[in-house]
Amino acid sequence: MLLFVIASCAGPHSTRSASLAERQSKPSLSITKLEKAIHVLINKERQEHGLYPISFDEALSEIARKHSRDMSERKYFDHYSPEGHDFVYRYEQARYQCAVVEGRTIHTGAENIALNHLYDSVTTLNGEAYYNWNSQDKIAKTTVQGWMRSPGHRKNILTPFFRKEGIGVVISPDDKVYITQNFC
Repeated sequence: MLLFVIASCAGPHSTRSASLAERQSKPSLSITKLEKAIHVLINKERQEHGLYPISFDEALSEIARKHSRDMSERKYFDHYSPEGHDFVYRYEQARYQCAVVEGRTIHTGAENIALNHLYDSVTTLNGEAYYNWNSQDKIAKTTVQGWMRSPGHRKNILTPFFRKEGIGVVISPDDKVYITQNFC
């Protein structure tokens, strides 16, 4: 009986080690493709709610990338910079003008942010770390799902009068994925 227990314990351990070893390689992600994948999923959400698709705006994406880069480099996660600047300030600094008229109201844009990760978990086996890396598609999908579960972010995505968006992704050295989405 003891031999059976040892043998049955060794089997799954070997299989698990092989499975973990296959996940060891850090994925090669294309930032541009990840930004576009998020954009496609945003338009899918909009379409499912009877809304027109929004276009991808490179100028808004550059503003979004700068905010994601700033959050990554200065290690904060907020719509406001440590100096208290919000997306309106960032639009102004980039000389980007957004004025969406709806009735008597002029909207100057909106912003969503997300913090994702290149991996879901780390398993240590015999002192060696094995990462459960996320695919580019999974990062895009979980980002949009997270926004859709958040009332404020969801409202921005499903605002019918927005016609453009920019997505900016930055991956930090510690494998965090900072994502900013700007609207106009």
